Amino acid sequence: MHEQMTVEKEYSEGRTTFLSADVDHYSGDKKQPTSSLPVFYNPRMQLNRDLSVLFLMAYMEKHSVEMMCEPLTGSGVRTLRYLNECPGDFYAKMCDANPLAVETARRNVETLGFDDRAEVIHGDAKVLLMTESRGKRFDFVDIDPFGTPAPYLSAAVQSISPKGGLLAVTATDMPVLCGVYPKIALRRYGGFSARAPYTHEIAIRLLNGFIYSVAGSNDCSMEPLAVLSTDHYIRTWVRIETNRTESNRQASKLGIIRYCTGCMHSDFVQLSSKVQNVDFDHKIKGCAGPIRVAGPLWIGDLFKDQFLSNATKVLEKSEMEHYHRKVPDVLEKMVEESGLTNRPYIDIHALCDLHNFAPPKNQIIIEKLKEQGYQVARTHFKPTAIRTTASVEEVTRIIANYNAR
Repeated sequence: MHEQMTVEKEYSEGRTTFLSADVDHYSGDKKQPTSSLPVFYNPRMQLNRDLSVLFLMAYMEKHSVEMMCEPLTGSGVRTLRYLNECPGDFYAKMCDANPLAVETARRNVETLGFDDRAEVIHGDAKVLLMTESRGKRFDFVDIDPFGTPAPYLSAAVQSISPKGGLLAVTATDMPVLCGVYPKIALRRYGGFSARAPYTHEIAIRLLNGFIYSVAGSNDCSMEPLAVLSTDHYIRTWVRIETNRTESNRQASKLGIIRYCTGCMHSDFVQLSSKVQNVDFDHKIKGCAGPIRVAGPLWIGDLFKDQFLSNATKVLEKSEMEHYHRKVPDVLEKMVEESGLTNRPYIDIHALCDLHNFAPPKNQIIIEKLKEQGYQVARTHFKPTAIRTTASVEEVTRIIANYNAR
């Protein structure tokens, strides 16, 4: 009966073909999926899923995956791609509260011949994570909600194997995470968001900080492997492991970001009882701010070099035509910036707006900084931004000299 009710379409993504509700038919003038779609599938998230397939393969180079779970599966495309495109014979539990989605995902599993490697369960994501993992804990959990992942994270962390597992989390509630609704961010993610030129980095750090807190409350540590910021969402890949000692050590990775709208200087401050006494080092003489504060949030690394190196090797061996055209470029920039995430990126255009400069090409600034002995990298977060060991003052001076020619 449901089959007649839902207008379906066959889609292909990566090396996988599957059925889902016809996005064009149901989205009308909006030209993009809404939560009213009978079975949810968002073609715009292909880059997210391409990198997810790549990163699962990179993770499996070092860690075994026997059982995974996607508790908000929709049409099932994400897990179907893992089963079809990643090596190994791991088992997948797919869940959804929408009976139409469950029916579609089951048919997709059957059509692709994965009946012996996957099951699709109807029910509430949080309950399923907790109950389905009691027999055997999961080695990989993928949380990809429509909106905030916050309500699912505690159950997800508890469902992961104590020996360690991969947790991948997407968040699409960007106005909350990017400083439009800082109080909602505090309620959902345990820290204030703030408007700044690197607001998407604040968003990622809030999400990672919240995952650390949830993991810590369950005696687990959290190791960030990679993050993605693009389009209308953020995503993070972390390794969760039952390890109280490491979790205690990681407390030093929680802190606040301070950003001065007057001179554009930023800093990270570790959370401690002395945080109020830390002076802010303005970069323009006489600058009085105002200073915006975001957090508590994650101020530690965002990438693990070895993980990105494995992902690069996997990509080099892959058939490129199966991936979104942006994948190689995004991964290359992640590799470049991975060693420089101990401070936020600097948006060159925002800096030029502040000082009324004409913005030079990023490559010119990168070369000048390298000439002066600074480390510098592009960032996948923003095409107009760089990461560098130079201060915002030094970058401003280089741009001023360029403008004065």
